[in-house]
Amino acid sequence: MILASAAPMLEQLPSLLLEAFVLGVHVLGGGIWVGAMVFSIFVLHPRAEQFFARALDFEDFIFTVVHGARWKVFSGVMAILLSGVALSLWPGQLGHADFADPPWLVVYALKLALFLLAAGCFMYVSWVLWPRRTFAKPDELPAIKAHFTRVGVVMVVANALNMALGIGAHVWRAAA
Repeated sequence: MILASAAPMLEQLPSLLLEAFVLGVHVLGGGIWVGAMVFSIFVLHPRAEQFFARALDFEDFIFTVVHGARWKVFSGVMAILLSGVALSLWPGQLGHADFADPPWLVVYALKLALFLLAAGCFMYVSWVLWPRRTFAKPDELPAIKAHFTRVGVVMVVANALNMALGIGAHVWRAAA
């Protein structure tokens, strides 16, 4: 009797586990990205800068710490994007996109816009600001570092708002 009532759920188990995996990639990826940015902007840079007596020693340290991270972060950002698209297209599950519902389309468009803003900021930092910082003269560094911080804060805010929208949309859809 119990096994008979569990049979429909067991049939759906592979799909549910795959969905849970994709959701895990999406949520953990976003959390790691936000956490790493917050740590870098508000903890690592300010504290490390206080530790080093010379600005150039701090720059050498930061370059050593971040060397090779660009493609790892880029891969993580792509995993967030692809898992988000997969979840939005997942068939018949609550909490995912309903493209026939105008309010849901607005939320989806906002989430996509915030993601593109954050990803664009990451690309700008990676392919424009880092090279500029690498070849900057010592008197140019303060302005470049201040610009880094401003762009980083935009990334954190965009990702935090995106997470809040995702959580809110999931709760809203589940309650409907």
